[in-house]
Amino acid sequence: MKAHVEHQLLPLPFGQVYNILKQRITDHGFLLLHEIDTQAIVAQHGITIPPLRQLLFFEPQYIVQIMAGDPLAINDIPLKLVLQEVDAHTTQLSFKNPVGSLQDYGLDPVMAVELLERVKGIVTF
Repeated sequence: MKAHVEHQLLPLPFGQVYNILKQRITDHGFLLLHEIDTQAIVAQHGITIPPLRQLLFFEPQYIVQIMAGDPLAINDIPLKLVLQEVDAHTTQLSFKNPVGSLQDYGLDPVMAVELLERVKGIVTF
């Protein structure tokens, strides 16, 4: 497993986790930029997988800091939550830890820690 990806198994149905996380993203001051329904996309090509969604989000206030520090860091944002149904009562939730993913850009490490803490506020069940 990739070192900077954090994950957890939640004893909750996929739909419940999905709805809670979408609401928490905006409740915690982030913009929900895009949602990718991976299950629906691959179904168009005859492939069947359990529910799998990717929620892309970010907070615009950090863009100034990132652009001033290293514009290449844009490659590691927006932040993303990945939700995958394991079974009818279990959902896997994962995300890339911004502290690890942004560390090679020479950005202010306080910003990355702040982002991580805010993401943890969203994903803590």
